[in-house]
This record gives sequence, C-alpha cells and structure tokens, in this order.
Amino acid sequence: MSYLRNYLKALIQIGNDLGTEVIATKIQKIFFLLQGEGGKNLGLKFEPWLFGPYSRELNNALIDLVETGEVEELGKPIVDPFTGDVVGYKRSYVLKERRDLKEVEPEVKEFFKKWIVKSRKDILIYVYSNYPKYSDYSIIKNRIQELING
Repeated sequence: MSYLRNYLKALIQIGNDLGTEVIATKIQKIFFLLQGEGGKNLGLKFEPWLFGPYSRELNNALIDLVETGEVEELGKPIVDPFTGDVVGYKRSYVLKERRDLKEVEPEVKEFFKKWIVKSRKDILIYVYSNYPKYSDYSIIKNRIQELING
C-alpha cells in the first residue's frame, strides 16, 4: 500500500504548506470522502466509530509513517475545564521532509487542498449530514446534530 503512504504524506504536506492543522479526525474524514466522493478506490474499509467513519488500515498506515520517522506526531493536551486534568491529546501531524508529490495525481492534490483547509467542525458536519449511518456509534453525534440543526 505504498500509494496510501504517498497519499497520506501528500495530505500532511499540503496541510502543513497551507498552515492548517492536520489532525487524525480530518485525515480519516478526508480519506473517507476521497474514496466515496473523489472517485478514488483506495481499498479502505470504513466503519462507524467514535467520531464517525474510521478505517483501521488508514490509521495503521499513519502510525507506520510516525514510527519510521517520516511524520512527526504532535500531542496537544486536552484539559478538562472543571478539574484542570489532562483528559486526552489532540494529535496533529507534520511531514518531516518535503517532497515533490509527483506520484500523487493532480485531482487528488486538489481534493486535499479543498478539504484540509476546512475546520474539523465543518468536515464533521458535512460527513454526519451526508453519511448518517457512519455516525451511529459516535460519541459526539448529538453535538453535531445540534450544530446541523442550527
């Protein structure tokens, strides 16, 4: 699945170049949309998960890029506003070495540019609105529904 690694690195680099945060949730949803709406058959299996569509294969490819040192994972603490305790980490990604991206098709690069600049909230609203079956197990489903309904 070297093409998947190339696509991941391309998305991360494009996001880094555009000065937008590249987080795990956005990566999952953008690849879900690339496969479903962008016409790219990546062979990824997406399932309903805690924050909407999720692919284990995609997550494993991302972990592999971090473990091989090609991508740096940054963890920003998520702090409970009431207790001050760190309750988790928001993971974002930075490509360690720039590439020329010639192995990634122009339409895929344009797709990535279109979606990576959108906020996490906007991407989630879009996905939850258009693909509700993938939000069945989501722990934020009700919150996103409130945003959708205005």
